[in-house]
Amino acid sequence: MPVEKVEFGARLRAAFPATPLNFDGALTGGTDEGAFRNHVAGKTWTELDFELVARRSDVLSFLAPKHLIGVLPVYLQAMVDWGGDTPVPDALVLVLDREQEPRFDKIAKLLNDEQCAVVRDALELFAEGSSGQPAEAARQAIESWRTR
Repeated sequence: MPVEKVEFGARLRAAFPATPLNFDGALTGGTDEGAFRNHVAGKTWTELDFELVARRSDVLSFLAPKHLIGVLPVYLQAMVDWGGDTPVPDALVLVLDREQEPRFDKIAKLLNDEQCAVVRDALELFAEGSSGQPAEAARQAIESWRTR
């Protein structure tokens, strides 16, 4: 049984310390001329603009694993808080599914056990609050984190 949303936020902050992000050389794709990279660089994940993050969930497909891990907590929080009201789950669940993401093992290797547990919790909370294909995709991704 996953944690509740309030407990999730506390566990997320404990698992992913708020340290300044180094986004030098980060590939973010898109046509924003580096606006995402410039917004993120030097800030902690807790200082990022959730609305910008939600609008640019496509960036998850372009980021190197080390850069993805830096912003992962804000995307996990957005998925739990806003569910399917943003495009975040569509992009994030794919990145968190071993069968869908070629970088999965590299991403998972950069996370410690506590961080992996928080990823599972976020997917479970999203799946519980969703239905249909999004919920099923999240449940499939959860299996990737159980067998990491």
